[in-house]
Amino acid sequence: MSSIYLRMSAVLQQHSFFRWICRAIITIALLLISAFFIAHSLSPLDLTQRLDSATTIYSKNGDVLRQFANSKGTYRLLITHTEEEGHIIRPVSSDYLTALLEYEDKYFYYHPGINPFSLIRAVVQHAVYGEVISGGSTLTMQVARMFYPYKRSYGGKIEQIFRALQIEWHFSKEEILDLYLTHTPMGGNIEGVESASRRYFGKSAKDLNTTEAILLVVLPQRPSATRPDRYPDRALAARNKVLMRTQHALKISDQALQDLLNAPLEAKRYYQDTMTPLLARHLASAAPQQRTFHTFIDHTLQYSIDKLIKQTALQWPNRLSSAIMVMDNTTGHVIAYKGSADFSNFERYGHVNMALAIRSPGSTLKPFIYGLALEQNMVHSGSLLMDIPYAYGDYQPQNFNRHFSGPIRLDTALQLSKNAPVVQVLNHVGADRFIDLLESAHLTFDIQDANLTIALGGIGTNLTSLVSLYSSLARHGNTIHPRYTESTPIQETSLLSPAASWILFDTLSKIPPPNRFSAAHHRKIAWKTGTSYGFRDAWSIGVSAQYTVGVWVGRPDGAPNVGKTGAKQAAPIMFDIFDQLPPESIDVIQPDTVTLRTTCWPSGLLSSQVKEQDCLLPQPAFVIDEQAPPTLRMRESYTNLHQWPTPLQQWSLSQNRPLTTKKALELRPIKILAPENHTHFFPYSGQRITLKSTYDTARWFIDDTPLTSTNLSFDKLKTGQYKLTACAQQCDSVSIHVSK
Repeated sequence: MSSIYLRMSAVLQQHSFFRWICRAIITIALLLISAFFIAHSLSPLDLTQRLDSATTIYSKNGDVLRQFANSKGTYRLLITHTEEEGHIIRPVSSDYLTALLEYEDKYFYYHPGINPFSLIRAVVQHAVYGEVISGGSTLTMQVARMFYPYKRSYGGKIEQIFRALQIEWHFSKEEILDLYLTHTPMGGNIEGVESASRRYFGKSAKDLNTTEAILLVVLPQRPSATRPDRYPDRALAARNKVLMRTQHALKISDQALQDLLNAPLEAKRYYQDTMTPLLARHLASAAPQQRTFHTFIDHTLQYSIDKLIKQTALQWPNRLSSAIMVMDNTTGHVIAYKGSADFSNFERYGHVNMALAIRSPGSTLKPFIYGLALEQNMVHSGSLLMDIPYAYGDYQPQNFNRHFSGPIRLDTALQLSKNAPVVQVLNHVGADRFIDLLESAHLTFDIQDANLTIALGGIGTNLTSLVSLYSSLARHGNTIHPRYTESTPIQETSLLSPAASWILFDTLSKIPPPNRFSAAHHRKIAWKTGTSYGFRDAWSIGVSAQYTVGVWVGRPDGAPNVGKTGAKQAAPIMFDIFDQLPPESIDVIQPDTVTLRTTCWPSGLLSSQVKEQDCLLPQPAFVIDEQAPPTLRMRESYTNLHQWPTPLQQWSLSQNRPLTTKKALELRPIKILAPENHTHFFPYSGQRITLKSTYDTARWFIDDTPLTSTNLSFDKLKTGQYKLTACAQQCDSVSIHVSK
């Protein structure tokens, strides 16, 4: 009995001991939990630094266009995960993630922020050897150290553990891994795997190969001492150590491992090419709290334009600059943007964003003056206008070449960019009404005074506004504002009717392109140039069914670039850019309300409304709703519709050029429109160009040999210089050079 009693007593004592141990453990756990919550209330977690990333502007392809350091001068690219069909996706190499977890924290997804076994092992090793043999920090603890640096002491380690537990409480494992990938130190002012990958290897982290990924895994351990751009030998040794440690996790064979160990480092300091620097600056300053901007910039197109301007600018004076914008008409997406010719060139004022600068638009607003007149049913495409000297009070417009041609069609006046006829039309429309039209588009216009000079550039605007304005010609009369990112709202405005905008598009698309046969892909481009007073601004704005391209060339300081016009300076660049755009699958469709009818000069009415003897000169014209408004008259009644306007008659008498017959009208000077003088051609087999002049009935000659067609074939021409001549009552000649 006594032995049984003793055994029962021992069991009871043992149970009592276990109960004591359990109570002690529970008590300690409760005390630790209480201490954790008390400490948390006294020192809550604050990771606001994680929002202080570098500001980064991306192209639509995901390439970095430009990056601004954060408030501490650190370059850091945000890494975030997404979930697709149950799988976590990150823009990081899979080898990198595998090696990172294997080398730094194999049990990351299983522990609560700390790994007790690793901590105990590290403490014991430190006690035995007197130095750190292996670390006990988890990835979560390393994240804690990034945001809460501490002294290397036991007290500091306790604080790190506390912060790690806080982080685990507030964030998911995937969010914690994102924090590590974004903030881990990579040497100097570089943080995060994406920034390091671009800086040391010139590529995105998702494109890292195995050896590159391994190097970035080990780099945070001693980021200053193993920077590959400064200490390649140390970096190579550290890389190979981790390669051997992660061989099995990465499923690397022994032979492959030897090859990787012998692979060169191939890391250096890459300097990111800065693309669209002024657009990046504009976006960052407009939204200073935003850290990431995903633009619509096409990286390949932007690179090509940068290269084009760099080569073209070699022929320019030192202080000349340029601005370019390419917009998709269907969406408003800006797919290419250049604010200056060379951002780093101080002589060219490269830091000044000329895409937003207010400048005189020259003649680029002329189409919209005619468009408003078409809208108001004042004119049609073949309306008789007066290209003569005429004074409007103290203002008498002059043509660019100081030459007047007398009676002229509206569409011809627009194609030749005549000044006198457009001022005549604006005088009838009213400058105030035209300004109301411009302001209705909600674009940027600096208007000092509503007067007739606005027809020739007496107003201020910028490239972005002109691009938006011209987009209406391919969008049924509706403008669309340029959009740089998805956050930019779509803003459209009804500017002109579909009928008026189509007539303008058709008229401007018949202007021959400069220094080339035609636009690539047989693209139909309506385009207009402009040159401001004193040759200060050279413009060319073109619109196709899908794209609008705007080009400005000039000096940012406003000094003249004497003799350089929009046609010669900006238009060739614009067409070069159009040639780099992809083919288009949409067209600008003629509205049903626009029809081609025969009208009569001098009345301007339909031939069906006029007696045969009063139709002195039949004119084909596009009319809207079958309405042909009468010819505009200057301070005279409309009772004598079938007589030439009085100012035109007076001018014809002073010039001894009768207006009564078609033959008399053809006494006006002839002008070759295409090709331009001194054009250099490099034709391919079967290439042809269409010869154009201001007279459809002109006779053509090449080196005084008659041509039987206005289509000139280059197959029969040898390399050399040729003279092309067009003759009506008079003749005009240009020189061309052919190279084969």
